[in-house]
Amino acid sequence: MKVNIGSNIINDCDAALVVNGVEVFRFRERNSDDRLVCDFDIRDKNGKRIAKIAKDRVVHVANGFKMHDLPKECYVEDSSGNLAVHVKETGHDELTIIGNFWIDGHHVVITKDSLVSGGMTMSGNIISGFGKAISISPNNFTIGTV
Repeated sequence: MKVNIGSNIINDCDAALVVNGVEVFRFRERNSDDRLVCDFDIRDKNGKRIAKIAKDRVVHVANGFKMHDLPKECYVEDSSGNLAVHVKETGHDELTIIGNFWIDGHHVVITKDSLVSGGMTMSGNIISGFGKAISISPNNFTIGTV
């Protein structure tokens, strides 16, 4: 399993990103072709669901947002065309995820170049073989934990 979060590469970790004890992305193999896929929700700062991604497909989008499902990628935009989330299958066992995430009041922004949270910017790291690749909680940012 390889997951690109910003310019950070997560290899063979049980959880790519955990925020306030919540595993943000759930990974599994798609039954039809054994490709790596993920499931997660995008919420606004008040906790209201904006979109639901299941098996790399947009399965729900809130009013005022637009979904785009392409063969190996999906993305959601707001009414102004600003990107809320983008998931792309970049290899058989590889995904790239960018987006704007609110998890229990904690804001995480993942761009193509970095992960930003609570004033910390993380980019260009390779994290392999841990239980949790990136774990974020108030005043704490941990890389590579059990």
